Amino acid sequence: MTNQLTTYRAKGKDLGLEFLFKYDLNGNLRLFEIVTGELNEVQIAWLYNRFPATEHMMKTIWMGNPNYRQKFEVQTSPADLSFEAFWKIWNLKVKKELAEKAWNKLSEADKIKCFLNHKPYQDHLNKTGQAKAHLVTWINQKRYNDEY
Repeated sequence: MTNQLTTYRAKGKDLGLEFLFKYDLNGNLRLFEIVTGELNEVQIAWLYNRFPATEHMMKTIWMGNPNYRQKFEVQTSPADLSFEAFWKIWNLKVKKELAEKAWNKLSEADKIKCFLNHKPYQDHLNKTGQAKAHLVTWINQKRYNDEY
């Protein structure tokens, strides 16, 4: 399964540094990369004390604090919550048109639940030997709310 990640690219306005942060749908950091530049010891200490380990920290501190906005320009690329992205990971490829109609009626919060609960559902099926539901059925019955 491909993880749906929200990407933040923080480019230093005067520093010659560029950082990449990727967070999963739960807001947990999954990837950090220094894209451009190298950190000196002072910058390492600064980043260590202000590292946005969660998406909430990125939004409230790095994007919300005027001091940070003076130093960094932060661009966001949201996670792909499209039907096609979910269809790729759903390995029972039947009734696509009906599934897409049902998907389009979901709120963004429910689409996120679908991505978050796909793996637990698949693990449950592997454990119990149950057959996998058609995606349209899984959506219409709100099975993404089940606890597996």
